[in-house]
Order: sequence, then C-alpha cells, then structure tokens
Amino acid sequence: MGLRMTILLRWRTFVAMAGLAAALACQPAGAASSGPPTVEQYAAHVGGQIVGAGQLVIDGTAMTCGRRPTVLDSTLDDYGAAYPGFLILNPRLIVRVPKAVKLWIYSHESGHQFRGPDEMKADCFAVQRGRRQRWLTTDGLEQICRFIRPAKGSIMHYSGPQRCQVMKQCYQSRRVY
Repeated sequence: MGLRMTILLRWRTFVAMAGLAAALACQPAGAASSGPPTVEQYAAHVGGQIVGAGQLVIDGTAMTCGRRPTVLDSTLDDYGAAYPGFLILNPRLIVRVPKAVKLWIYSHESGHQFRGPDEMKADCFAVQRGRRQRWLTTDGLEQICRFIRPAKGSIMHYSGPQRCQVMKQCYQSRRVY
C-alpha cells in the first residue's frame, strides 16, 4: 500500500473523518462542539495516542509541525495523514521504512498544514525542510524515490516517478515551497 495513496484510500479516509464528525455532531447538547473533531476526539475515536507538539521523536530526530500535535493511529489506512490542526501517523506501518522516508512522510503531512492540500507543494515543503534541517541527503532522497516509485498516478497525486522528479528539482531549488 505505502504512499500509493489512491483516490480510493483518500476517499475512505475522508468518509471515515466525515462519519466521525457526524457522530460527534449527533452527541447530546454540550457533549461536543460543532465542526471538525478535535485531536482529543479523533484519538478517543480511533484509540490513538496523542503526542504533544514538539514532543515527537522519530529515530532520534525531534520533529515539529508548529503547535500541532500528532496522533499515533495504528488503524490509519496509510503511513500518514493531515487533518486540520493535527497530524496522524500509523506507527505499525512507519516502522517498515528507512529513517529518511519516515521523516519525509511526517514533513509531507506537515506541509499540508502550512501549504494546504496541494500534494506537490507538500512534497516540496518536505524535501526542502529536510535539506535545510540536514536530515535529508541525496541518498535519502533516493530512498524516498524508491519508496514512492511504485505509486500510480491519481487525481490527487502524480505517479511515483513524476513525484520523484519534481522533488529532486525542489531539493536543488532555492525557491521556498
């Protein structure tokens, strides 16, 4: 499955989130506020663990996404996801990939928090962050490319090879994404 995020997987995640929001909205008055679920509501719903902003360490590297916490959700159908105000990582899947890929996944999802839903901007944000913070080398970028190479293109993502090509350009570029 990997980051081979097909539209179906994203649709399933969207449907699950919409279902969670609807379930929370139907609670008795005063039990929950209207709008999207909070990080606490999401974590309680999936049985996930909340890691406070600035507290996440991945293979010895401290990771942060501003003031946003991370939910460790082993039921997530992908390696990571972004939801308004927090990130989600699947610890069951993330342990299977090299360190550079783990940090890129986290940074990609963080990129959605800062740059919005555009997948290419999130990819560029992640590789440029890695370069600036010195955890991403050209060898690490090759690991990421091997990881995403099998991904087929969809409405939301270019194919793995296309994404790799764009990320290599972003990695070399001094333009900030």
